[in-house]
Amino acid sequence: MHARLVLLLAVSTGLFAQAGPVNPDFEKGSPGAVPDGWFASASESSWTTAGCLQGKACAQIVPKANPGAAPGNLMQMFDAAPYRGKLIRYRAAVNVEKGGRAGLWLRVDRRGGAMGFFDNMQSRPIMTAGTWQYFEIDGFVHADADKIALGILVYGTKALFDDVTLQITGELPATADEPARALTGTGLENLTAFAKVFGIVRHFHPSDEAASADWNRFAINAVRAVEPANSARELAAVLQAVFEPVAPTIRVFAGAAPAPHPALSPSGAVEVIRWHNRGFGQNQQTQMGIYSRHRTKAARESWKASDILHVDLGASVAALIPLALFADDKGTLPHAALPVKPQPEVPAAAFSADDRATRIADVVIAWNVFRHFYPYFDIAKTDWDTVLPVALREAAAAKDGTEFQATLLKMVAALKDGHGRVTYTAMKPQGHAPAVAAWIENKYIVTWSSSADLKPGDAIVAIDGKPAAAVLEEMEKSISGATPQWQRARSTMEALQCSRGERLRLTVRSFEAAETRQVAVSCDSQGPFPVDARPKRVTAELESGLWYVDLTRAEDKDFDDVLPKLAAAKGIVFDMRGYPKVSPAWFSHVSRTPMRSAQWHVPLVDRPGEMTFEREGEWNLEPKEPYLAAKKVFLTNGGAISYAESTMAIVEYYKLGEILGETTAGTNGNVNPFLLPGGYWITWTGMKVLKHDGSQHHGVGIRPTVPVSPTQAGVAAGRDEVLERAVSLLKQ
Repeated sequence: MHARLVLLLAVSTGLFAQAGPVNPDFEKGSPGAVPDGWFASASESSWTTAGCLQGKACAQIVPKANPGAAPGNLMQMFDAAPYRGKLIRYRAAVNVEKGGRAGLWLRVDRRGGAMGFFDNMQSRPIMTAGTWQYFEIDGFVHADADKIALGILVYGTKALFDDVTLQITGELPATADEPARALTGTGLENLTAFAKVFGIVRHFHPSDEAASADWNRFAINAVRAVEPANSARELAAVLQAVFEPVAPTIRVFAGAAPAPHPALSPSGAVEVIRWHNRGFGQNQQTQMGIYSRHRTKAARESWKASDILHVDLGASVAALIPLALFADDKGTLPHAALPVKPQPEVPAAAFSADDRATRIADVVIAWNVFRHFYPYFDIAKTDWDTVLPVALREAAAAKDGTEFQATLLKMVAALKDGHGRVTYTAMKPQGHAPAVAAWIENKYIVTWSSSADLKPGDAIVAIDGKPAAAVLEEMEKSISGATPQWQRARSTMEALQCSRGERLRLTVRSFEAAETRQVAVSCDSQGPFPVDARPKRVTAELESGLWYVDLTRAEDKDFDDVLPKLAAAKGIVFDMRGYPKVSPAWFSHVSRTPMRSAQWHVPLVDRPGEMTFEREGEWNLEPKEPYLAAKKVFLTNGGAISYAESTMAIVEYYKLGEILGETTAGTNGNVNPFLLPGGYWITWTGMKVLKHDGSQHHGVGIRPTVPVSPTQAGVAAGRDEVLERAVSLLKQ
């Protein structure tokens, strides 16, 4: 989350706590004033009677226009007591002007400062473009909850806000918090069989029951039922009983295969239903941008024998799982004898990661998402089947949710995906030492510091008594990366992090000194930090006619403001050592001919193990005036990933200038996050990117045409040696 947004929502906790939602329909207020019962920040929020959805009035939110401002926020806070132990739904109507975006937000504060539920729709922003629509956040309230805060965040332009409701939708599920214990050999076989069936039924079996299932709750309950089975026949019977409510036509068996379910040979007017997955679309209610899933209909004649998948589950058990079903005007066949009242879906973070079954279910859920939808297994060369038993054993034996995070980190690291991360929402808040360091000349060198005890050029020899090189190497075993340079870029940053308020003991050697000294630093600092000696200004004239633009710090306005001067420049250095902030629009000024981005391929997965791709979403960049005719040099490094590599790939393919520095991270593609029960956010790459010519990018990256790396001596002297080399090239 954006640092300013964290601060904004944290400050709000000090507001006066009301007894419950006040003025949710905005009928009380005065023109031009903040609506009664609500609080506004970073915005011009007002009560208005113009253009409202219902009643006589609504709220209007206009973010403050100063550059870098936090989003506009209209909110209120109230006592959580009436909602403790409940599932809740926050619903409101929003109308955003074209060009802007917004997001409802809901936060639960627990006693003692513990983290509760939080969602701000960051991954699914509201962009309604002048029309009213209702949006919802489903959340929960812990038994020790103290306050509930809710509101709306508005970015860019005006939004209208109306008809707020907060409804109790159900009870929090009882959690057993079963303690850790090791898996038996039979238990491991049983859970492995369950995992194989789970992924196919969840992602490819198109029954109405499966389409509406709460798969998190299903997985946790099923783990408890399946693990104790004592024989192949008992395992088959338990799996049949577990899956039949969501997949009535499934057949799980030990021995000879049974006949298919009669509903797979229907009479009458029917159609054939199948799933169509565009990447991992998660569910029908929550679509993640370009990733989606929906059920397709086809004529009865499209049915084929291969639509029933025969799956060997091990332990002398197998399953017949239909990948297509017949359906009539009442739904998929067979119809349930009695309609089942759907239960409210339990938010993933409501489950406890201290519960053994929840941790095991997490492994099953995550392993299947990657098994069926990760697009880079052909490059990673990971034997994914061998990852499952290791992770299941560790999940069962982990003492708590914090220890289990290490298991998930190792799973994600096996993907060799630079976007791969695991964030535990119950983890203690992390801070950073007041310094940044990088791996330079095979040493861990401080490149920036706000501490008087650490200077640029100092070598960190050890951290808490362990050699720094060993610390970094150990960390990298749990860091997912397609290249060593990305793993090292992350480890050098994260090695100086710890829980906020804790301290790191550093053994340090100054440049050209023989002796070492001990330095203790507190992890109380928050980024972003300067990372090297690059110019402090985001745009600067280095010498007469030679300009510098740091695209990792400059925003579109900064670029637009300096554009007339760049048009008259003799040489320009574009710094992309990191993650750019500017939009791709700046490229229109560096070419006289149209350009496009590299190839973006969205996975299409309609059957297990069969992945094809569809190209979509690539940038088309038309030239615009003024054209920047100056000689150009582009800087990059191993910490440049994803969007940074999309930009550098254009530079590489169209030969826009020399590329100086180090090879980039070698990971690109739209990120597709998901949340596991217990509160683990997992990010990973959901699509495949190839270079413009169709060659491999993942694990390769963008290589410099002029390799340049900083030195310890240069850092100690306060020099930016990569930039210096760029300037020398521009003068040639």
